[in-house]
Amino acid sequence: MKLIRTGNLLAVLFILFGSVSVAFAQEREISILVGRLKTGDKGISIPQSIRTAFDGAVSYEITYGRRFVDGQLVNLYGELLIAGAPSTKIRATNVVLPNSYSSLFFTPGLKLKLFPSGGLSPFIAAGLGMGRYSGDAQTSTGQPVQGDTANTTWAFQYGGGVDFNIINNFAIRGEVRDFITGKPKFTAPFFNKNQHNVNIAIGVVFKF
Repeated sequence: MKLIRTGNLLAVLFILFGSVSVAFAQEREISILVGRLKTGDKGISIPQSIRTAFDGAVSYEITYGRRFVDGQLVNLYGELLIAGAPSTKIRATNVVLPNSYSSLFFTPGLKLKLFPSGGLSPFIAAGLGMGRYSGDAQTSTGQPVQGDTANTTWAFQYGGGVDFNIINNFAIRGEVRDFITGKPKFTAPFFNKNQHNVNIAIGVVFKF
């Protein structure tokens, strides 16, 4: 009799565990993306006006998302997003600027995804956090850069994309986001108060 009761209890626990697992299935996702980060050109003054150009840079992005609202056709996620570019080349003439700089953004936010169970799931997202810029220790001519060229600033990002749902727990994601921040702290002041960093990326999404 005790053996039967124990078996019944284990069966009930198994069913409950299975039900909980199904209820919480795919409420989390992790995406790993690689892309191209492009910063708009801008002007500086030391003392004459000079135009500087920023080359596109390879970018990396990791995002953790958790679903808070399951509306069947529309889902709401909270996001923890980290993105950045290890090296962005600076091109300028007659001015002492770092040869390149790195950028890093941490912008927690929200994401609204349409048709999450369909083959294609478009989404929009936005977040607010901080950005970090760090300039190279040398100029393009190999001379040492004078002063500190690293600074932390506010960051706001927005954008959207689409998930191509290949199988139940796996998708391919393409997206575009603009990371808007305060200006980097280099050896010369920029005219622009803000800096736009447009990131076009593609990668994989794991759902669990």
